[in-house]
Amino acid sequence: MASFEQHVNIAVVATGIAIVPLNSSGLLDINQSLIVLFLGLIGGILPDLDSDNSKPIQISFKILSIFLPLLVLLSLSQNMSLIYMLSIWLISTIFLHFVVFKIFLNLTVHRGIFHTIPMGLLFGEITIFIFYSIFNYELIFSTIAGLFIIFGFLIHLLLDEIISLNLLGIGVKKSFGTALKLYDKNNIIGTFIVYLLVILIPFLIEIDKQVFVHILEIFNKIKIL
Repeated sequence: MASFEQHVNIAVVATGIAIVPLNSSGLLDINQSLIVLFLGLIGGILPDLDSDNSKPIQISFKILSIFLPLLVLLSLSQNMSLIYMLSIWLISTIFLHFVVFKIFLNLTVHRGIFHTIPMGLLFGEITIFIFYSIFNYELIFSTIAGLFIIFGFLIHLLLDEIISLNLLGIGVKKSFGTALKLYDKNNIIGTFIVYLLVILIPFLIEIDKQVFVHILEIFNKIKIL
């Protein structure tokens, strides 16, 4: 299994390379490119959210506990007093950190359902919904945001499998096949729920299919040499 630092470095490099043609074509501006770079990094560490003993993941949970409620409040703060906002923020942060994330870690197994391709798709769809419906970004950018979460997620899974191949040594590690997979054989019910959500969420959000066509056209024009 790749280390946290390796996942971060590879996710940033791969995302940066993918952003260049999109920025050059005008599909993303500088600010949007920075947001997408951050999302690629987030996607690159998401599969390890179920790792109970990972210090970086524990730190990530603490950061998410603080900033997720803040982001939601900022998008809904038009008619709220400052004291009311601060109270909700504090209560939400405590609840997320000491209840939601604790339950999450107790119910999940490392390299379980979170190390599956459909989970990456689900995170991508949720990202599109959040950016478009909550943060009111344009549909095109919201779709790209979701795609980069998926991109970073898949980079993580692929890197774990490459490390499992033990290319510098002889043989294959026991962890091979536990990262890049379509389902979790030890959690069939969880896998079914993930697939069900992946199918249902697109009915709740708009997905601009032309974005996919435009991105493919941009990358097809890239000259490697």
